[in-house]
Amino acid sequence: MLRNTILIAAIIAHFILVGADIFGQVVIAPVVLSSPPESLAMFQGPYPYDSTIFWQPANMIALGLLIASVAANWRTSRRFLLLCWLAGSVLVTIWSLGFVFPEYISIISTDYANSVDPDLVERGSDWRVLAFVRNLVFMGIGLLPLIALTKSTRQGGPSEAEKGDEADA
Repeated sequence: MLRNTILIAAIIAHFILVGADIFGQVVIAPVVLSSPPESLAMFQGPYPYDSTIFWQPANMIALGLLIASVAANWRTSRRFLLLCWLAGSVLVTIWSLGFVFPEYISIISTDYANSVDPDLVERGSDWRVLAFVRNLVFMGIGLLPLIALTKSTRQGGPSEAEKGDEADA
């Protein structure tokens, strides 16, 4: 029971991050990257938009729950899928910290001007593609723990679905 609870909480945290990323890509990015640097006004001035107050704790909570779910399910047939989920999440995070987020920070840190910089518009467009691919990969990795939920929590034992298949045979 505890194994399932921790795993479900980790899955929820994972998909909250996916949803928040989708929100950013659908609502915020199209506006701020439409005609930079003029459209970057919401990131500058006396009251700038700053989503790090969400992203930093949310990522740490999700990672903590993911690690806890791996530990809680270590001696089960779920272990491999959960380790793949952990490895995939870490790789996406490293990719994000190395490529996706630095470019975003560079773009939004551009000084405000009442003009449009075509180079900045192109960089913003390229960033949106990179961020979309990143989110698709992260969303796909989130399928692994959902599959793991179908596996038995007994060490090496068949899952409930496998038991049903055996009974049908």
